[in-house]
Amino acid sequence: MRHTTIRTTAAVLVMTVHVLSAQQPMKPTTPGTPGDPTWQGILRMRDGRTFVTDGGLAIDAALAKPAKLPDREVSAKILEDYLGAAHKDECGFKDLDAAASGRTFTTPSGIPLNATYINYLRRILPAASVRFRMTGKMQPVVVVADGKVVGVLMPVAQ
Repeated sequence: MRHTTIRTTAAVLVMTVHVLSAQQPMKPTTPGTPGDPTWQGILRMRDGRTFVTDGGLAIDAALAKPAKLPDREVSAKILEDYLGAAHKDECGFKDLDAAASGRTFTTPSGIPLNATYINYLRRILPAASVRFRMTGKMQPVVVVADGKVVGVLMPVAQ
């Protein structure tokens, strides 16, 4: 009985390691890259919405309108936690300062955001209604449009 349990545990461990090692980490879009993000995964939210992500930006697929949803599905738990968190700071597109390099925009509180993501959001969202809600320098930034949370992006590491 003991040998069967050990073999079963070993088999489960080998399968788990194989599955985890087979999944490639997502590669967020490099700041300042021209064009749109390359969607690498989907997140199915408890409220029924589906978000697409490249690992650095997650946005409601109904707004992103990808030609095809990625096959890879990732857990929405962490994203849902970010969406519901309290935030200390808020700004809009007009409050962002472009870096001379063209790679980032900076919020009034000094948080650098990926210019590719900001330019993409400017194209797909109504500028007057967009707000960025922040907690800290390396905390996810929540994207709100028309009073509804529609996405999350990670600040650029400095």
